[in-house]
Amino acid sequence: MSNLYKTKEECLEEWCKLKGYFSKADLLKYGHENFYLRADRTIREWVVEGKVKHLLKEECIFRNLKGKMAWYSCLKT
Repeated sequence: MSNLYKTKEECLEEWCKLKGYFSKADLLKYGHENFYLRADRTIREWVVEGKVKHLLKEECIFRNLKGKMAWYSCLKT
């Protein structure tokens, strides 16, 4: 199915699954490039729903994820 028939939320979910781990900077870049300025808010809602996991500082160090931005992990379903 083409992106033409998908909602922005569905495209964001697909992007998250493709990336696996992503930072807030990656997310903001994605939102800007795809005209989805609400992408950050959507991810925070998904964290509450359990679709996406917000990584703790210890997990970021363990996975060698650099930077002081928030890092997220897509939970594969």
